[in-house]
Amino acid sequence: MESIQQDNETINLKKIIIYYFRHWRCFVVAGIISLIPALLYLILVPRTYEMMTKILLLEDKGTSSSGLNIGDASGLMKTFGLGGISGGSFNMDDEMAKLMSTTTLQDVVLKLGLNVAYYKPNAYKYKMYEDTPLLLSADSLTQKNLESPITFNVDIDKTGKVKVVAKNEDGKKHFEFNSLPAEIKMEEGSFLLSFREDEIKPLSLKLEISPSIWVAQDLSESLLFDEFAKNANVVEISCTDYEKKRGLDLLRTLVDVYNSQEDSIKKAEGGKSVRFLDERLNAVVADLTDIEVNIERYKLKNKMTDIEYDVQFYADQMKELQMKIIELEAQTRLVDLLDAYVKDPQNKYNLVPILLASGEGENSSKSVSSYNEALLERLRLMQSTKGDNPLIGQMNKQVDQLRESVFLSIDNAKKSLNLTLDDLKGKEKIIMDKMGVVPTLEREYVDFRRQQEIYQALYLILLQKREDFMLSIGESKDRARIVEAAYVKKKSIAPRKLYALIGMIIFTMVVPVAFLFGKEQFVALKKEYKETK
Repeated sequence: MESIQQDNETINLKKIIIYYFRHWRCFVVAGIISLIPALLYLILVPRTYEMMTKILLLEDKGTSSSGLNIGDASGLMKTFGLGGISGGSFNMDDEMAKLMSTTTLQDVVLKLGLNVAYYKPNAYKYKMYEDTPLLLSADSLTQKNLESPITFNVDIDKTGKVKVVAKNEDGKKHFEFNSLPAEIKMEEGSFLLSFREDEIKPLSLKLEISPSIWVAQDLSESLLFDEFAKNANVVEISCTDYEKKRGLDLLRTLVDVYNSQEDSIKKAEGGKSVRFLDERLNAVVADLTDIEVNIERYKLKNKMTDIEYDVQFYADQMKELQMKIIELEAQTRLVDLLDAYVKDPQNKYNLVPILLASGEGENSSKSVSSYNEALLERLRLMQSTKGDNPLIGQMNKQVDQLRESVFLSIDNAKKSLNLTLDDLKGKEKIIMDKMGVVPTLEREYVDFRRQQEIYQALYLILLQKREDFMLSIGESKDRARIVEAAYVKKKSIAPRKLYALIGMIIFTMVVPVAFLFGKEQFVALKKEYKETK
């Protein structure tokens, strides 16, 4: 039974094949007709190329450092860890997100004028780039307020008179000008229409200006970003365009805009740190001046000249102890400055200085480091997303919680420093009590000198840190270094002859089969209809 069924199926298949072979003329006609769309595809579709560039994303190490050495000014500077101007660890995904962000691409669009499309006459949606005869521009306010595209149909007759039909969502508006350049005033703003170089008469051209953010969104979908290797910081950026110069300019400008944005952020953060240090330097200079005036008055009042030689013996004994007390006093002053900086409402979302003190300083700085990392993550999130993103609210809550731990860490550091300082002063008092031959004047003078040394050490710390920030701000260093300059690949990607051939084959096979099958079914239905009737 099964063999009979298989034989019937084989016979039916043979009949079908023979039926289609008998109508070979239909396949020939379909093949000839398929040449028309294939040729139109090869002729009308512009020759499109792929452009590519490779960049190396560099880590900005900033000016952060650690360590303490009271005997060396450079060592003192390292204590006051404001963090580098960029700070934080390098994250490849974050840098890729900033490269692909619509904010970055929007700056690229505005810089190249890609939000204005110049359609080539007698071509299907071909957007010209360098060879456009006209230029349409708008001021920054108009670019910002533009919410929908506007189409301008420009007609220039032989006499030079210009007719412009502007079409937007509200309808059409007609403008006439005697010559170019001319200003087109609309509700969206003012637009300036001018010749690119020489006047061309007559001329008909269609222009369209779109919101830059829309064009940036389209670019984010057309641009391809790919990591060169897992353990490398090299990024491959590619795009496709039938205008080679536009594609190359797009890749080059994208890298330039990214570097410019990173440099602006670096300088802004550095400027805040310099202003903070200037305020602290002025306060330290004022305090140091008061101490020096007090020392001068004290010497004049008590007729003192150079008391160091008189107490050299006792000074040698107390040298090591006093150095420790000065070190702790300097750290205490730094913690006080740090505490005032953190509790200032204006510095709520600024990087917190990291104080690496002796003993427990390394442990207490962990909460400050976590808080700084959360602030950097918040800054990256705000750069790569919109302001109404709910992730920003969650990040703000996390930052506020970490800020409370920073307050607690600072209080613990204060208590630890005070306890250690009290212990050292207690030991100092014991030695001073033994110095029965040393007059009260010496003890008071030693206290004055100690305060002077504390402020001098603090001044050197802040001054050297400020110089580091100024050097870093003045140094212009590209964050993205070009590994391979933008270039055009040798082979075009469109139109493809293979695609045209495949289309011809499909058309030649499918259309005749569908036609013959439909014809056969129609004849069968017609015959059945007559029999039933």
